[in-house]
Amino acid sequence: METGLYFEEYTEDWSHESKGLEITDEMISDFVELCRFTSPTFTDRSYADKNYSGRMSPGLFVLSLAEGLVIDAGLTRRRGIFLMELQPKFLKPAFAGDTITNRVTLKHKRLTSKPDRGVVVTSHDVVNQKGETVITYLSTRMIRTRNFVEAG
Repeated sequence: METGLYFEEYTEDWSHESKGLEITDEMISDFVELCRFTSPTFTDRSYADKNYSGRMSPGLFVLSLAEGLVIDAGLTRRRGIFLMELQPKFLKPAFAGDTITNRVTLKHKRLTSKPDRGVVVTSHDVVNQKGETVITYLSTRMIRTRNFVEAG
């Protein structure tokens, strides 16, 4: 999408399914190093192979990837004012080699006291290639209405 959705375009039946994204071993390694996730669960391959069914990805990384899929799709491009809140529930681990998609639906929306913006709450199901939901979350965003006047 070149531009995202205005507040008014989020209808009761609105939904979006992102493209798939494969989680690679290299991506996990980079995140783990950058964010200092020093637990053997994420840093010791032999430990992970022995105790889990492969290289596990930190849940916060998977959540970040899921949000990246929303941003990459352009859903909030030039329409989102800011992300107000995320409420994640981590249900299953995701592993290197898994492919995730983000299934997004409107939960509810409301106008603010300013007529140029509203609050949109969406429900997200982050699903792996097996159809298993690994994370569910609600996101709350402030979104421009059609009354929004661009500064400058």
